[in-house]
Amino acid sequence: MTTSAAIYSPADLADASALVCFGCQPRLRPLGVPRYRDMLQRYRMDGPFRDAADAAADGLDLDVIEAHQTEGLILHPREGSWLSYRLKDHPKLGVKDRLVLGLAHVAIAARVYPTPADLEEQGVKRISLAEVDDFLRRLTDRLREASVDADGLTVVHPELQAAWRVYARLPSSRLTPAGRLSESSTRRVIKEALDWLVEQGMAYRANELGVGHYRLAHRFRVQVREAAASAAFTVLCDLRRAHLVEED
Repeated sequence: MTTSAAIYSPADLADASALVCFGCQPRLRPLGVPRYRDMLQRYRMDGPFRDAADAAADGLDLDVIEAHQTEGLILHPREGSWLSYRLKDHPKLGVKDRLVLGLAHVAIAARVYPTPADLEEQGVKRISLAEVDDFLRRLTDRLREASVDADGLTVVHPELQAAWRVYARLPSSRLTPAGRLSESSTRRVIKEALDWLVEQGMAYRANELGVGHYRLAHRFRVQVREAAASAAFTVLCDLRRAHLVEED
């Protein structure tokens, strides 16, 4: 009896698992870690090794979505995976806080990638707290209009509706006595969302452009592309495109 399955040595399997382990550290860059760089190159060139690494990721409920030369192995946790990030797991957030933080995350993505073509464009995107806040402030009325159809009937996006209603009631940039953004202000929530992207290797602070400015990494773009089918993202992209047409 013969088989076409590849035969892997313990060292091959260890390397495949180690590559996935590197990919689970999203701020780690392969160009600064020779072993990571070499295994990433092997993943790109060696089909059986790629299959072994994909299988190791699969066992962790992860999909390999790209082996990027600069940003490394980009992994995407499957829905429901123990590795997926869920706002409801945040220990310090109440229901309203989670709604607004979730809206901020979706707004950041819709603000910079409103069309499928934008999601394919590899150029660096920049964004600031003020731009995201302005985007949501200006679209609040449109979100209100989008919450009902032409007959005045409620459109089914209950979480999105609840989120923008809470958002619209919060001040933009209330300061604490120490001069910091109050946690009850919308720009503080947007900052938390962008700082989380920095921690996950999906954004960089761009302090040279001013306080509250960020650059979004290639890793963020491909993660958004994986999640672009969500209803809230679709609605905000529609509104962002309408906004761009008005600006033209």
